[in-house]
Order: sequence, then structure tokens, then C-alpha cells
Amino acid sequence: METRKNWYAEFGSADNNREDTVFDIRPDVAKAFADAIRDVVNVQGPRHAQDFDDLTSTIAQTSRLIHHLEAFRELAIVAADRTGPHADRKAIGIAAAMPPSRIYRVLDKHGQPRDRKNPTATAQ
Repeated sequence: METRKNWYAEFGSADNNREDTVFDIRPDVAKAFADAIRDVVNVQGPRHAQDFDDLTSTIAQTSRLIHHLEAFRELAIVAADRTGPHADRKAIGIAAAMPPSRIYRVLDKHGQPRDRKNPTATAQ
């Protein structure tokens, strides 16, 4: 099996210089991440990783990325809800691709009241 080098990514904005650089990204994880950001709907399986060790390393890095993004999504949901008493929880749920029951569990987990009319009330 041919050894493939890991990739790197540079992040920044159009009006600023490079903000951050990330090294040691598994090629298949980098491709899947870029496709997700671009909203590519035709998900492809790993093309670079072929043997067991490469595939399990790709799986492990993918799992760490998913775990981190899920935690980040929860914090973004809570931040959106905290923008004001009239924050649209339905729109938050749509953006998060979550049903209302799951949004409420996330908000409850982070101490946000279910009933915003009574700020001291929390879901039981």
C-alpha cells in the first residue's frame, strides 16, 4: 500500500490574512469536511484510506470531529436562544436539524428555561 501524506488546511477571511492553519488532517476527512461545508449531497466513502490502519485512523479522526462539532452546535443553539426572549426556537430547531423535543433537552442541559414567560421555571 502506498503511504499517503496527511493534508492541512488554512482558514481565514477574504479581507484578513490567514487566521489558523491545521495540520495532520486525514485526506478523506478533509474531503468529507469540505464537501459538507459546500453542501455536496453525494457523500462518497473513503478513497485515500485503503488498509485497516488507515481506515481506523480515518474513523477515529472523523469521530473526534463529529463529537467536537456536536458540542459546538449545542453551544451555538444555547447562544441563539439567549439572544433574547423572543428568539425563534422553531427556526433554531430547523437550523440545527433537530425536533423540538431535542432542542428543549439541549436547552435544559444548559440551564435555559423551557418556559421563557417565567424565567425561573425549568422543565422537569
